[in-house]
Amino acid sequence: MTLDDLIAEYREEAHDSGTPPFVSDAWLTKRANQAEQEVCRRSGLLIESVHAMCTVAVTAGNPVVSLNSKIIDIKKARMSLDAVFLLPASVNNLCATWEADTGTPSHYITDYQSGAIRLYPVPVVDDDLKLTVTRLPLVGMSAGTDEPEIRAEYHDALVQWLLHRAYAKQDIDIFDPHKSARALAEFEREFGTRSSARNEHWMRARHVLDAAPIA
Repeated sequence: MTLDDLIAEYREEAHDSGTPPFVSDAWLTKRANQAEQEVCRRSGLLIESVHAMCTVAVTAGNPVVSLNSKIIDIKKARMSLDAVFLLPASVNNLCATWEADTGTPSHYITDYQSGAIRLYPVPVVDDDLKLTVTRLPLVGMSAGTDEPEIRAEYHDALVQWLLHRAYAKQDIDIFDPHKSARALAEFEREFGTRSSARNEHWMRARHVLDAAPIA
């Protein structure tokens, strides 16, 4: 479905095709992009290994690697010069002197710096970090012919998010909390419920509280 198709489907379902309509195309475009982002956060449907964001230059002596803001979570990571996958770790599982250790990275620390990971130990040669990640859409839809990045069989369910948000508007002409809740339930049946920001952060950090300290 194109963006135009999503908007037309919403208008048919909501009986919102009058002049003027209850909600504008611009408003619906924003919510359509929001819907796809929700899908990616909830279901991790966009998996990436070949985009430039998945190859990050690493400089000897600098263990902090900035991540593209589109990355939601890291599924796999390895150094280009090493065939072994790096293991995720938390600062809670490292010994007191871990920041001084150097060598070939074996782990990546997920809760060291926002928007980045910290390699352990500190790399001693220049290399590339190769990633497989889940991510947000690369570019938002704006033209009517634009399509969501997620697979076509999931497009119909995106309309439920538009209905949910439209019926939740504090507007006497369209506000209907029961219809809003019903549309959200349909959306969540397809894509799952939303985790809180706190839980998402915890999952990305992969805290293993009972693990033995590394090194």
